[in-house]
Amino acid sequence: MEKVDQAINALLALFASAADAVLAGLAAVEQWLRTQLSGLGVAPQIQTVIMIAVAILLLLLVLRVFGGIIRVVLVVFLILLALHVVLPLAHA
Repeated sequence: MEKVDQAINALLALFASAADAVLAGLAAVEQWLRTQLSGLGVAPQIQTVIMIAVAILLLLLVLRVFGGIIRVVLVVFLILLALHVVLPLAHA
């Protein structure tokens, strides 16, 4: 049981680290793009619309490129979570 908890905690820590890295990268890209758009004289409202469009395009690109990996990680996580829930019931 302890090993399953360790595996789940390690996987959650990995997810959290990956999410932090992705969000830091997205924040840097957003800041750079906003600076470029401001330099071109684009209004803040238009910048927001452009940023939303860029975010949607990035999301579609990530799902297209890493879709298989995301599915595998999600399945592994759900299996570990199910084991975490079922194992205490099996010992009772």
